[in-house]
Amino acid sequence: MNYKYSYYGDILIISFIRSDGSLISGSVESFANEIIALLKGNEVKVALDLRKINYINSFGLGELINMREFFLSRGITPVLILESKKIYKLFEMVGIHELFVIVSHESEI
Repeated sequence: MNYKYSYYGDILIISFIRSDGSLISGSVESFANEIIALLKGNEVKVALDLRKINYINSFGLGELINMREFFLSRGITPVLILESKKIYKLFEMVGIHELFVIVSHESEI
């Protein structure tokens, strides 16, 4: 498992812990199904916490986009938690900032 999880109220927070530029090991479908099993109640949001990620490569960007599509197709809204100005700038350059709601803390979800 390359992530930790916690809850903020009923909202599931997935904190990624990899440092090689990607976010998960294995398929996005397998990962996302694990996450769906962790959702509480009727909550339809999942927060992907990128605050501990210092580097993300093109593979990691692809994983994010595929996670977004997977979750949205099941009625779940993914939200990114991000503090790094460097990664946010990258998201702006490639347009990912337009695909996600991005907050800097759980309380903003």
